[in-house]
Amino acid sequence: MMKKERIIKHLDDSLEKQVPDIWNKLEDKLHKTQELESWELSGTQSNISSLNKKRTLYKRFSIAVAICLIVFSTIIFTPALAAIQEVYDKIFSSDHIDDSGVRTALNEGHGQVLDQTYYDEKNDITVNFESVMMDDKETKLLLTYQSEETNLENYYLDLFEGKSSIQLVRGNERTKLDNVGWGSRYYDRKENKVAEALSFESLKEYEGQDLRLEIENLTIYEGQKTGKVEAVWPLEFKLDNSGVSDREIIELNKDFTFENITYTIRQVEFSALETRVVVTGSDTKILTDENGVTYKVMSKLEHQFLNARKIDKEFGYIVDDEKSGVFLKSAGEKVVPIFSKGEIQGEDDEYIMVFAPVKDRQNCMLEIGDDIDIPLTE
Repeated sequence: MMKKERIIKHLDDSLEKQVPDIWNKLEDKLHKTQELESWELSGTQSNISSLNKKRTLYKRFSIAVAICLIVFSTIIFTPALAAIQEVYDKIFSSDHIDDSGVRTALNEGHGQVLDQTYYDEKNDITVNFESVMMDDKETKLLLTYQSEETNLENYYLDLFEGKSSIQLVRGNERTKLDNVGWGSRYYDRKENKVAEALSFESLKEYEGQDLRLEIENLTIYEGQKTGKVEAVWPLEFKLDNSGVSDREIIELNKDFTFENITYTIRQVEFSALETRVVVTGSDTKILTDENGVTYKVMSKLEHQFLNARKIDKEFGYIVDDEKSGVFLKSAGEKVVPIFSKGEIQGEDDEYIMVFAPVKDRQNCMLEIGDDIDIPLTE
């Protein structure tokens, strides 16, 4: 046993000298892999038994050797960071999460591993904070929660219109963070486990700082009734650059006509989490009636954007391939809308359409219905 420990330490030291920038990520990957293996075996987040610890040591040695091979081949053939991805709960990269931006970001290796567990004793809920990722306009917090005794089927972390909220705590100051869209949720009935991809305002300005977040209250939806479960789930972490990505904004001011309405594409915004197309038109503005009451109607472009949306009981908001809509095309591939961000607000006269991240920002096209193609380039 001691011999294997010395070998592992030697591998640690050797790799740290050769690739210091990526060794911490490899360690995170190793620890996360061990936790997932333990979770799959036990179905809970309980502590590893002494027997499992012994088995884990052998696994660590095997994984460390495999990682060495990956690192050395990476150094030779590709940039090291580009080839190394963190290990996440598989559910977040599956179609059960109806946010293609989250799935794409995970597959591209974006996000800061949190790997923290909190037990809500009052409600018998074990919470596992998986990872966090953000750009200039949004934070995505990925977490799961599971229970042995409490049925979680109707338990939601609804920041949009539910009883739930998320607070940023800095000293004695508490700030409620605004939601971005609706977020994404999946309930696994067999495991009585919920996966949530929460969407709220960006925390990018705090890069390099210690943060404390507190999720307050769960929302219960049962039929037409809405209830609340009191809870406080704390999370503390230092935001590092692995959880932060940049946003590229291109000013376009391109006009097009759809159903006799002239629209202007003001700008397109590219990030690792999404692509936003910001438009304005005569039917995207806030209107005022004869009594001075302001209101807004759904524009013809928004009707077209939502025409291809359908709700699936298992996979949430998805694209109906039999209907026309509004899509992007990049690098020869169709880029689908992120319908769970349908409530993102811009300026009073703007309508914002949100799509998955694109592979080629220099070769990107907006496709409206079957007849309108607009290059999203300057």
